[in-house]
Amino acid sequence: MSYAVERIAVAERTADLAPGRRTAAELRLDAEAILRRNWRLILATTVATLLFGLAFAVLTPAKYKSSAQLLVDPRGLQILKNDITRTPENADGNLVDVENQRYILLSRSILGAVVDHEKLAENDAFGGRAPGLMSRLFGAFGRPAVDRRTRAIQTLSDMVEVVRGERAYVLDVVVTSKDPDVSAKLANVIARTFLEAQIDARSDAAKRASEELSKRADDLRRQVQKAEKEVERFRAEHGLVQTATGRPLAEQQISDLSTQLGLVRGRIADAQARVDAVNKFRRSGQNVEALSEALNAPTIVSLRAQYAQAAQQAASLATQLGPRHPALMQAQEQARDARRLISAELDRIAEAAKTDLARAKASEASLLKQSGAVRTVNDSDGSALVQLRDLERAAEANRVVYQSFLGRAKELGESQNIDTANARVISPAVPALKPAGAPASLILAGSLLFGLVLGSGLAYARERLDGAIRSRRDLAALTGLPILALLPLSAPAAKGKGELVPDQAAFRRLLARVRPEPRRGEKTVAFVGLAGDRTATEIIVTLAEYARWEKFDVAVVASGDTDKVAGALETKGRRVLGRGNVEVARLADISIGARAALRRFQQIVARADFVLVDAPAPIDDPDASVALDLADRIVLVLRAGNIDRAHLQATFDTLADYDDRLAGLVLVGDLPAA
Repeated sequence: MSYAVERIAVAERTADLAPGRRTAAELRLDAEAILRRNWRLILATTVATLLFGLAFAVLTPAKYKSSAQLLVDPRGLQILKNDITRTPENADGNLVDVENQRYILLSRSILGAVVDHEKLAENDAFGGRAPGLMSRLFGAFGRPAVDRRTRAIQTLSDMVEVVRGERAYVLDVVVTSKDPDVSAKLANVIARTFLEAQIDARSDAAKRASEELSKRADDLRRQVQKAEKEVERFRAEHGLVQTATGRPLAEQQISDLSTQLGLVRGRIADAQARVDAVNKFRRSGQNVEALSEALNAPTIVSLRAQYAQAAQQAASLATQLGPRHPALMQAQEQARDARRLISAELDRIAEAAKTDLARAKASEASLLKQSGAVRTVNDSDGSALVQLRDLERAAEANRVVYQSFLGRAKELGESQNIDTANARVISPAVPALKPAGAPASLILAGSLLFGLVLGSGLAYARERLDGAIRSRRDLAALTGLPILALLPLSAPAAKGKGELVPDQAAFRRLLARVRPEPRRGEKTVAFVGLAGDRTATEIIVTLAEYARWEKFDVAVVASGDTDKVAGALETKGRRVLGRGNVEVARLADISIGARAALRRFQQIVARADFVLVDAPAPIDDPDASVALDLADRIVLVLRAGNIDRAHLQATFDTLADYDDRLAGLVLVGDLPAA
């Protein structure tokens, strides 16, 4: 909306159908008037949609829906530690897997199995051609032949829908058909076929994996045999004898010699300890109490006990008897005999220890010599042993992989008959008790509502696209200006055609509303028509006549043919001789600014009581602004049936600067009141 139109102020005018003027931003269509003028269109549209809804409700066959619920847990049953089926690691992955199962349920393999199991291809409702007339007449032309099984699968696919529950592992297998029993049966068969297919798919996958692993295990077995033969060949070529434990002979010999050498050195240490103990006893003056633990042989222990007893008895008798008493002397002799026996036994032990020490040292020397010889041989075979160990490690690695593949193939082979899937029917389908879809009453109500909305929309679009103003109420509401007068035409005002009739009552009424107001200093009124309409000139000529009847001296500023206007005024003036005078001025003379013309115009205006300006259409004549500048008030002349919203809007745009002078409308012809 242009800035000029937005400036149109609300002005209060006393006139018929003048509710108060609105700005151009407030121009709107009257919904009530639209409905009144287009009720036939709205009614026809509503009846048409209602009939269509009725036909749809009557002719559309009833459909029945049955649903079988499946629980499909992608995590499965963890019966085997290493199941071939991959388990998703998170909830989103599980839901994606369930979504994959939904597509499998709708696949041609599942539906084809159902068609074969239920022999649907032999059923004309599934495998036959569509029964429609157009299909019978033209179905054989332009289309390739389709076998009954393919057509049955396609028909079944159109009937089946699989819906996944929100954030759940539940799938609803929904089948829609004309028979409730058929719907329930097919839903259950599809669910059962899906479960069987899942079991077969897992079994086939395990079988294929087992066969592939077995083939690979055979290859690995040959590699293991080849590696073991290579180890044996290398060992034979380099003389690397192996013990029963699998170690090279030289390493085993070195280990055995090291063990023997340790034992021999232990014997040397023991024998040396005994020799040292005997020598220490002798250095101590044969003090029996000084005997080392190394000399705790059974004989020595027994003799030490005899000596201790004899020495104790002698000491006891010495406190009781005299030194020469026979009993005391006998006890002392027994103690000396025990010491002599201990000394003799120690001599024997010393000789035996020396002999053992010599033998042990000889054994040590022999073992050291053997160990050196074996180590020399082992060092010479070191590089060969390194290569042998590499070959053995390679053979062992092949052996481990081979055993792993062999065990896994065996495990998968045994798992073919184990169902690890956690999928089952949790709610079998049952025949529906009532048809699916909306009831007939709801369809008719929806058709009625849709028809009303569609008809109203078409009526509104018609009003918008047409652009015509169809009632006085619309005109007053759109412009916000009062209708000052309704001027009749001589013929029916179809599209505004006909001659203006100088109706006395209408023109007197118009004159009463635009007559001069000397107290306000207003005596100039400009009449403006739309582009291409010269009705304003006729109105001014007739209005001037009635003004003269009221004894007004009238001045007319003509924008068209001045002589024609003057002639018309002169002709009409004969009937009002002796009344007010009338003078005519040319708008063109005023617009060019000629001094003489301006002076004459000023004189005419000064003599006149009432000045009527015939202003040209403001959107197609540059002199319009000159005429409008002369006016104290401006009246817009509209011809009924020829009012276009766009032209009216453009006229209001050009009159924006004269907004405060707009007085009202003159409607030529007639429009409905509302």
